[in-house]
Amino acid sequence: MSIRSSPAVQVTSEIYRSIEFAFWVGTVSVMIVGVSAVGAVLFGSGLLTLKYILFVVGFVLFGIGSFGIQPKSPRKRKKRITVDSDDPLAFEERIQQLPPLDDNPVPHPDRISRNIKVFVTSLVVLGVSLILEYALGVSV
Repeated sequence: MSIRSSPAVQVTSEIYRSIEFAFWVGTVSVMIVGVSAVGAVLFGSGLLTLKYILFVVGFVLFGIGSFGIQPKSPRKRKKRITVDSDDPLAFEERIQQLPPLDDNPVPHPDRISRNIKVFVTSLVVLGVSLILEYALGVSV
């Protein structure tokens, strides 16, 4: 006999997966922007250097994420570029301790793929670079 979970349980599970995804992308994006900002102030000319650093980091993450989210080809046996693993990172386990995930942690196999998270993080970082350029007028 197969045990099927109710639609309400499935929706709740998807909500917690989405919350974990948002926490992961938000935290990593803020860390990247923060570290880049410190580096830009210490070694560059402030916002202009920050914009360039974020563009380069975002572009690299975009490439890694793009390769990672590609579907596996049934004909090719080559190794794929991926950031997924069978074991969670310590950082990911700390996210599970934040409310509301502390009461309902998402098991590692049920979480959204790390490849997708890296891809979306790249879009956020590139977006911050774009905001610096167009909204704040940071240019040469």
